[in-house]
Amino acid sequence: MRDDGKTKAQLITELTSLRLKYEKIKEQEENLRANEERYRTFVDNIDDGCYEFDLEGNIIFCNEGLPRIFGYSREEFLKLDRWARHINREYGKQVFRLYDRMYKNNVSSRILEYKILRRDAKIRDYETSVAIIRNQTGQVIGYRGIGRDITERKEMEREQQRYREFFENVDDVCAEYDLKGKCTFCNQATVRVFGYSMEELMQLHHQERFPNKQEAEKVFNAFHEIYAKGLPVNIVIAEFLCKDGKIKSLEAAISLIRDTEGNPIGFRSIGRDVTERRTMEHELARYRDFMENIEDSCAEFDLGGRCTFCNEAAHRMLGYSHREYLQLNYRQRFAGPEDIRQVFTLFNELYRTSDPAKIYTVNVWCKDGSTKAIESIATLIRDARGRVIGFRNIGRDVTARKKMEEEQDRLREQLSQARKMEAIGTLAGGVAHDFNNLLMGIQGYTSLMLLDTDPEHPHFTRLKAIESHVSSGADLTRQLLGYARGGRYEVKPVNLNEIVEKSTVMFGRTKKEIIIEQDLAEDLWIVDADRGQMEQVLLNLLVNAWHAMPGGGEIFIRTRNVVLERSHVRSLDVGPGPYVKLTVKDTGVGMDEMTRERLFEPFFTTKEMGVIRGTGLGLASVYGIVKGHQGAINVQSEKGKGATFNIYFPASFKEVICELQPERITKLGRETILLADDEANITEVIGAMIEELGYQLLTAGSGEEAVDVYLANSGRIDLVIMDMIMPGLSGKAAIDAIRMENPEARIILSSGYSLDGEAQEILSRGGNISFIQKPFELADLSQKIREALDS
Repeated sequence: MRDDGKTKAQLITELTSLRLKYEKIKEQEENLRANEERYRTFVDNIDDGCYEFDLEGNIIFCNEGLPRIFGYSREEFLKLDRWARHINREYGKQVFRLYDRMYKNNVSSRILEYKILRRDAKIRDYETSVAIIRNQTGQVIGYRGIGRDITERKEMEREQQRYREFFENVDDVCAEYDLKGKCTFCNQATVRVFGYSMEELMQLHHQERFPNKQEAEKVFNAFHEIYAKGLPVNIVIAEFLCKDGKIKSLEAAISLIRDTEGNPIGFRSIGRDVTERRTMEHELARYRDFMENIEDSCAEFDLGGRCTFCNEAAHRMLGYSHREYLQLNYRQRFAGPEDIRQVFTLFNELYRTSDPAKIYTVNVWCKDGSTKAIESIATLIRDARGRVIGFRNIGRDVTARKKMEEEQDRLREQLSQARKMEAIGTLAGGVAHDFNNLLMGIQGYTSLMLLDTDPEHPHFTRLKAIESHVSSGADLTRQLLGYARGGRYEVKPVNLNEIVEKSTVMFGRTKKEIIIEQDLAEDLWIVDADRGQMEQVLLNLLVNAWHAMPGGGEIFIRTRNVVLERSHVRSLDVGPGPYVKLTVKDTGVGMDEMTRERLFEPFFTTKEMGVIRGTGLGLASVYGIVKGHQGAINVQSEKGKGATFNIYFPASFKEVICELQPERITKLGRETILLADDEANITEVIGAMIEELGYQLLTAGSGEEAVDVYLANSGRIDLVIMDMIMPGLSGKAAIDAIRMENPEARIILSSGYSLDGEAQEILSRGGNISFIQKPFELADLSQKIREALDS
């Protein structure tokens, strides 16, 4: 027991506690030494250089990695002058200023790059991460850093930059795609060529890069072939669609992209814009094709008269092969000495005077001994220095010129006849228009009177007879308008075979004495035509044939697809191309030359006064309808040998549209209608018809008044019925003014003329516009109004 009052147990407890504390401290010291050894080992064995230096630049610590970077041992490196680590003293000062700027700007850490000088005098790129060292009071006392030699990395970056600059500055399109064809990478040339941004190209669906499915499949097949066959490269030329809608041709070399294990992961494409080259190739091919396919002979000769070049027509014209023609001397090609003398005199004069060209005509012997008249134009050929080295000759066979001149005289006579008939047609169209307006008044009042007349009333039958006469008058004016080439009312794709079959059945029911035979082409092309007028053409031809066979006979009807060449259409007054040919042939009395010349004149008829009388409009209207459909008609006939009519309609290759005929009933309404017509009697009768149908009526007597009335009541007027022909502001101009105020305005064009000219042009614009021809009955007007209002 101690005298300090502590028991033995207490002393033992204290000693135990002290021992535990000592062991803990000893463990901490051992851990500290172990950690220090670990950090020292780590720092000394890493390749990066670890260092500390004071504010003067003196090294106060470094690991083994730093001297290795500079090529020194640790002892040698620590003894170096601070400037020896740099390229030179001046550059060292620049580097020191980088560190000093951290100190002055109070930047705690920073990554610096500069160059160092190794022991072997090599200059290396050096990168270091630097931090400021502070003492316990916060004062900056130096710098601590970890640095590494980045020379190889910088060289790689410079190499990459060189490749990148090359890649981005070439004009070739470079791109990579995944196996699905989506673009994953491209250069700037790709952006420039196609006009898309790089982001847009990455998002673009591969089908959207091509103008059509065929081009897309071409490139896809090239990709598939290189993938399936493992080809090193595949070349393809295809058309690509740019952002601005232009199409460019690219010649591309495609190769596979493989991963490290050799598996295909995509495609690499290097392409070149060859649009201009392809254009030049096409132009060259066009020129070559033109040169080899024209009928004119083209040849070149040297100064000795030897042929150095010729096209296909040159040797074909004279019956030689290409090789035979080139082996001939120009002196051997002429029939007589006079022709030879003329040519050589002309060529010598051309050489001497350097005139632009000389034209001459000579008779040339062909290989088979025949003679052809060749009209030629000769010009000089010069080399790059401008020296004459030969002659170029373009020749044309004019043997048939006299015959052609005779043909031209005949065509001039036909033209004179056509102009005369056109003048008569213009007159006929004007007469028909005025007559239709008169018929409109009669028809309108008749329709109104019939509404209030009981069918049992004696006047009802008379009024219906008036309607019948009006209808006959309208048919007569319709034929006049057809002759005037204005008879195309409603043009749609039709099959002439259907019209032939329908018309012949109708005609055959009443003309039992006539035998009709048909030979209709099964694959007949479609034509754009007015079905009703086509029926009128065929019925008029059938009636004409019937009149030519008073004792009965046969009619042959045939349809064919034909392609008229340029040489075939000179006498038909139509352009070359595909046509549908309709032939109607009879076994009648035929006609003489004088009758044939006047056959299509209006009011000309061979029928005598008596039981059977003709208006003279049947064949005239056929002629007008055919011409109105841009077709052609001719007739072949001799006295006593029947007649054959050949009609040609342009083929359209559209699909036939089948439509049901609407039920013909009178429809009523309550809307407000503006009626514009310059003839008071027409305004009065049509206005009465409109009011009888239940509509509110506004009228105008001119185009100007129609526009004023519409503008004053624009929110109230539901429909405008506009006459086309008015003095002052025409119907067309009035419609334009109304549609400028209201583009959705509903308008019905009304005219005594047929649907042609301005009326057709207005309808072709589209919108809420329709057409009705005078004269019309009340039921027709009511249906047309409801169609316009309900559309």
